[in-house]
Formats: sequence, structure tokens, C-alpha cells
Amino acid sequence: LALEPVADVLAYGDDEVDLRAGVGALHERGLRQVLSEGGPQLLGALTAADLVDELDLTLSPLLVGPGAGRITAGPVLGDVRRLRPRHVLHADGMLMTRYDRVR
Repeated sequence: LALEPVADVLAYGDDEVDLRAGVGALHERGLRQVLSEGGPQLLGALTAADLVDELDLTLSPLLVGPGAGRITAGPVLGDVRRLRPRHVLHADGMLMTRYDRVR
């Protein structure tokens, strides 16, 4: 916890982060928007905790062969989370997309 002298450090969970409690604490502090840049495990955990309201996804026209299968990893969801397209931009051959959660 070396950051405590210069930052508010919030810790939720012992062996695993309690994402729902952590995001709830941020909301209580008035921080209503959370941008996550954590890779497939974190996106999968946030999705499983039903904490994803928006997805920004960039598609690049490169064929690189086999590798990762999906953008999320972790537990299988019981219910599908439907998204609707909000923006699609094209630049330098890439597609930058933004989707909102359908409730």
C-alpha cells in the first residue's frame, strides 16, 4: 500500500477483488463512470458481475493466425448481455465501435 500517502487506496476482497463492492464505493464517491483497461479476465469478471454498460471495441484488419478466442475470459454467463451499436468510426483501415447495454 505504498500509494496511501498520495492516493485514496480502496481494497475490496482478500483472495479475489470484489468488483461489485469496489465499483459501488466509487459510485458513492461520485465517480459514476469507470473505464476498464484490463484484458479478457477483467472484462469477463466485470461482465459476470453485471457491471458492463458500454463496450468500446477496435477492429484492425490484420490476419495473425490462431490465438485468443474471445475478448472475455472467465465464468460462463447464464444470460446473454445484449448490446446495441452507438458509434462506428473508420480510420486508417480500422473500425472503432461503441456499444451500449440494452436493459
